[in-house]
Amino acid sequence: MYLLSRPALLMLLVPGLLQAQDQDPKRPFQGRQSTIGGGLVLNVPIGDFNDVWGRNFVGFGANFTTPGRFLPFDYGFNFAYGVMGKHGARVNVEQGSLGIQEGELTVKSRLFSYMGQVRLRPVNGRVSPYIEGMFGLRQFSTRSGLDMDGSTDPVTYERKANAWTGAYGWAVGTFVGFGPQFYVEGRVERLIGGRVSYVDPTSITISDAGEVNYGTLSSATDVVNVIVGVGLRF
Repeated sequence: MYLLSRPALLMLLVPGLLQAQDQDPKRPFQGRQSTIGGGLVLNVPIGDFNDVWGRNFVGFGANFTTPGRFLPFDYGFNFAYGVMGKHGARVNVEQGSLGIQEGELTVKSRLFSYMGQVRLRPVNGRVSPYIEGMFGLRQFSTRSGLDMDGSTDPVTYERKANAWTGAYGWAVGTFVGFGPQFYVEGRVERLIGGRVSYVDPTSITISDAGEVNYGTLSSATDVVNVIVGVGLRF
């Protein structure tokens, strides 16, 4: 049997070893991209929130995610804004040396959500379904805005009520890509929110002098959110 000498064997092995060292090892799930997107949100109260509040409301949302290094997870942040209701009236307000002036006073109740995201997205293709865990805070805020007729000053805002509660839940969704970067997204969220007191927009009254009065409601804040949006991968 013919055996290669040690120098000849080294000459055959060294080029292969050098080539292997020059190549960067491929990490799992490579080629995944960060995403930024936004869309319209339909908020559908359920459970106690539906019994007490009882109305759907709309808003918008935006999110950013970045891929994990070794596993098919994305990590990110989701912001959402919804208008629960508003009320406006013409008022006559004392304006210092200018005396009584006429203007428009608007009171708006809004819901803000600030949620962290952990997303499992095992398929990285033109169609990419995912499932996601969410956790964070929700803010129920009511403030007034006074816009005086003929004034060049900006609108004067005043916060009337503000309450925070924790929330957690899950979401399922799908990206459908159009080209290397643009995508359309559909998702459904199920959020479990804590009990909180918030302004009932239907109870808001505004006097001729601009005095605002309102009643409050108290309930848990569970919702199902339906979102349709667009975004970019980069």
